[in-house]
Amino acid sequence: MKARKNKRSQQKNQSMTTFSPSLELLQAIQLIQNNQDDAAIQKLRLIIDNQSQHKHEALISLLYCLNKKNKKLEAIDILLQALKTAPDNAGYMSFLAQFYMDLGFYDEAIHYAERTLTIEPDNQIVALNHACWKANRTSDQLEVKKLFEAWSDRFMEPFTKAAKKIEISNWDINKRLKIGYVSGDIKNHSVQYFIEPFLALHDPSEFDLHVFMTMQGDTVTETLKQHVPHWHQVDRLNDQELFTLIRSLEIDILIDLSGHTEGSRLEVFARRAAPIQVTWFGFMQTLGMRAIDYRLTDYGACPPGAEAHYTENLYRLECMAAYQPPIIPETLHPSPYLKNGFITMLSINHSRKILDGTLHLWSEILEENPNSILVIVSIERDEDAAKLAIIPRLEQFQFPMERVSVLPRLNFDQFMNLGLVGDFSLDPFPVSGGTTTLHAMWMGLPVVSLSNQNNSAMSSSSANTLLGIGLSECVAHSHEEYKQLAASWINQPEGLNTLREKCRHSLQTSVLMDHQARVNEVELAYRNMWLTYAENHLPQQ
Repeated sequence: MKARKNKRSQQKNQSMTTFSPSLELLQAIQLIQNNQDDAAIQKLRLIIDNQSQHKHEALISLLYCLNKKNKKLEAIDILLQALKTAPDNAGYMSFLAQFYMDLGFYDEAIHYAERTLTIEPDNQIVALNHACWKANRTSDQLEVKKLFEAWSDRFMEPFTKAAKKIEISNWDINKRLKIGYVSGDIKNHSVQYFIEPFLALHDPSEFDLHVFMTMQGDTVTETLKQHVPHWHQVDRLNDQELFTLIRSLEIDILIDLSGHTEGSRLEVFARRAAPIQVTWFGFMQTLGMRAIDYRLTDYGACPPGAEAHYTENLYRLECMAAYQPPIIPETLHPSPYLKNGFITMLSINHSRKILDGTLHLWSEILEENPNSILVIVSIERDEDAAKLAIIPRLEQFQFPMERVSVLPRLNFDQFMNLGLVGDFSLDPFPVSGGTTTLHAMWMGLPVVSLSNQNNSAMSSSSANTLLGIGLSECVAHSHEEYKQLAASWINQPEGLNTLREKCRHSLQTSVLMDHQARVNEVELAYRNMWLTYAENHLPQQ
């Protein structure tokens, strides 16, 4: 899960800082605008080293460049040095927290978030990140709910209490419903693989579709826009303006697809922009918001008893999502052990999901199974940065480093052909994979996953998916079973090719790829939600 970054607030804060930039800084900014990041980094370092009066502005620009190039360790070193001369700079601390989290250093990220909040207790974004990061560190789902409700009570509930009553002009229970989706991720993002069927196959005679795109789009956006009769590019609108727009359109059901991640506009939901407000697959934990009426889910993600862990009412479908796979790879690759003579395990999830418990177990698997190696795919863009970010953590857990490889970030074509490199993938815990697991099934890459018995959709996402498509042989129910399952595939690899073929076939024939049935089911849910609302709120004659 990517933590939320409030770009609108950042831009506002920057615009409030008035200064007369030096020629050197202006030149550096021009280089950034021209995508000449390496030259910009060199010039910005000179400004900082020369103790320029614009050192702070240069440092912020340098952090931007390093983050863009995924050189997060360098950014951390710079910030730690900056804090030595400005130990109470909350901005530096919040940057540090985010960079540490991007690399999967939870303890350090939480530490600097807490230090930030002691200085800026009303920092909404840092408070939210702190809640998200702590939620990912606990298996107590009631504690998770408390974390998000506490954040919502402080920052969202005041808008909800002040919300103006919605005037509904048409109470016809059979009317053509206006449906609005709010997201910044309808682009080259994992959301595209889930939302496309619902945009393409909706019934236009029953549902009038609106999309409120909160971030800039791309070529994927342009393709998906063709399915949507009413596309609203709203990234330049503030919360009040977006709220006013949605109210003016008389949207009946408004659906959040971002949750507590970048691009969300939860303040608009808090203001009660529509009579019925729903959150869906953008965030698997509760939002903690009383202004969200429903969560679309299923019994795999939210089994019986999970109601106590969500502020929203759970509306369970047969299957909460549809999956539209990428075109590649067209054919499945044979298991590479056939030519290598050894088993290659892969780690393909974001490094922030790989916590200490996961590393400890993976180290034991390698130690106990010498005919195996591990390849970790990093988010860093170059090999040296990837190794610097990951290898120290591996050494801490005594990995046999001669049997571990670290790859830099891959482009999508390379990622979707990892079946050429690896025999199977290891899923992290307690925060498991999501879209990556479905992509692995599509490329015929088996995944060792862990099912946690704590009613947590976050920690059992991969296991729930695999069980749902009939691949129980990929699911372990304890750490010991996880090790045994990996060992069985390493020491008895003959069945891996059959399993690889079964992965894609099981996905293709599953409810996840029965797109029309999933769309029909969601549309029925919307109709039922409206019927319930009308019955409970229809003015007395």
